[in-house]
Amino acid sequence: MTVAFLQQNVGFCNAITFTYICYCLLIESYPRLCNSKRMTDYLSKLLMLLCLFALSLTAKAEKVSQSNCLLLSNKEELSSKATIPLCEELYPESHYFQKDSPWRIGLSAGIGQRSNPLLNARDIPVYGVLHISYFGDRFFFDNGDIGWRLFESENSSINAIAGVGGERSFYSFLNDSPISFFEAVDVANGAVVKEEAIKAPQREMVVDGGIEWLWTYGNSDLQVQLLTDISNQHNGQEFWLSAGHTLNYKKWTVSPSLGFNWKSDHAASYYYGVTHDESMPGLPVYSVGSAINTFFRFSANYALSAHWSIIALFQYEHLASNIIDSPSVEDGQVTTSYLGLYYEF
Repeated sequence: MTVAFLQQNVGFCNAITFTYICYCLLIESYPRLCNSKRMTDYLSKLLMLLCLFALSLTAKAEKVSQSNCLLLSNKEELSSKATIPLCEELYPESHYFQKDSPWRIGLSAGIGQRSNPLLNARDIPVYGVLHISYFGDRFFFDNGDIGWRLFESENSSINAIAGVGGERSFYSFLNDSPISFFEAVDVANGAVVKEEAIKAPQREMVVDGGIEWLWTYGNSDLQVQLLTDISNQHNGQEFWLSAGHTLNYKKWTVSPSLGFNWKSDHAASYYYGVTHDESMPGLPVYSVGSAINTFFRFSANYALSAHWSIIALFQYEHLASNIIDSPSVEDGQVTTSYLGLYYEF
């Protein structure tokens, strides 16, 4: 596994986060559109049509694999086997050639959700994923993250990177329903009076920048990131470490990985703490301190044809105990899941 392949292999995981952030910004601008039942029904029907179309392409691809034709289009090799036609000529829609473009653009329709650990907040639904990446000689763009290769060898790469923090999506899904999380008693009348629902404090978009190290050995990989806030929102730091392994079997590609994310006091308190100005009854002042979250990720890809595939992803992140103890946090874990049909141009 090369370093370039590793960057593109983890790209779909970044694409989900990138889609969440774009979806959050869309919801903030057009809440009625994104929350309407009509939009959900439309996307469900679109997914069914895409599935039927992909199955038809799969049948054509199977026909190609059983045909007596050449998959290689090298003219020199063709001259010695002139009686055998090219598969790309018989079935041009199958596109049996090696991609060498630095661009990767894909769309996915499916069903996905990211749980929201914040107090009085809704989970984050996603019915489609947008994947955009570009990997040039030095510069690269990967679903919202930009970078520049400082050093590269066959099995290792050091990059300067910048991107939007993943927690951004949590704060666009705070529930506005009148559900109360505490009650006040009217002593004079002996009645229970509902108080206004407590919500986690709002946070602004954070842009992190820093250094990334990628290392591969066979089908195993290691990803390390040291990031700092370059948007002057909390001026904290983060350290990421992820180790994974890729398994290939026929049309299947399976990639389990695990790792941890360390947040400094400023970073963790910004996302999960409560300041003096934000405190209220039921939401006291709280400083998180530095924290370490651990996560496990499992992704699977089943190739239907040269362009179509079925993609599944599940990630479980366990929050640090001092984050769980925050009055603005309700759940101690964050789960991300997605199953969908993917088309790469």
